[in-house]
Amino acid sequence: MECEICGKEASTAKMIVIDGSSLIACKDCASFGKEKPTPAGPERTRQPALEKPSFGGEAARRIPVKRVLFEPRRKEFDLGLEIVPDFGKRVMQARQKAGLTAKELAMKVFEKESLLHRIENQGIKPSDPLIKKLEKALGVELREKAESD
Repeated sequence: MECEICGKEASTAKMIVIDGSSLIACKDCASFGKEKPTPAGPERTRQPALEKPSFGGEAARRIPVKRVLFEPRRKEFDLGLEIVPDFGKRVMQARQKAGLTAKELAMKVFEKESLLHRIENQGIKPSDPLIKKLEKALGVELREKAESD
């Protein structure tokens, strides 16, 4: 086994703990930490990096947060309104009429400039909360009554 501290090939490696981290060390480097008792038999395996204790414990682990660009329409809030087919063109024209750059509008509605470009190019449909922010900021209607079949 290779020593995780100095990199030497160690014939007799020991598991040691240094500041809460488990390491495999040669006999020369084993004095840098406390020896960790190893389980006997084939059950001896290293813990994955995520299982090691961190300074803040379980609460300190960061949970990835996914930003929602599209929200499914909730039936209880559905007022029979749908986004207009030419929403991107309307957003761009209203922004230009107001004399705003895409960056200025993005700052005004607290969104990224790239998101506004994708909306103006109709690459994506904006979520309901974003539609409301754009309508309020630009004074334009982006939703209309859904046609009945």
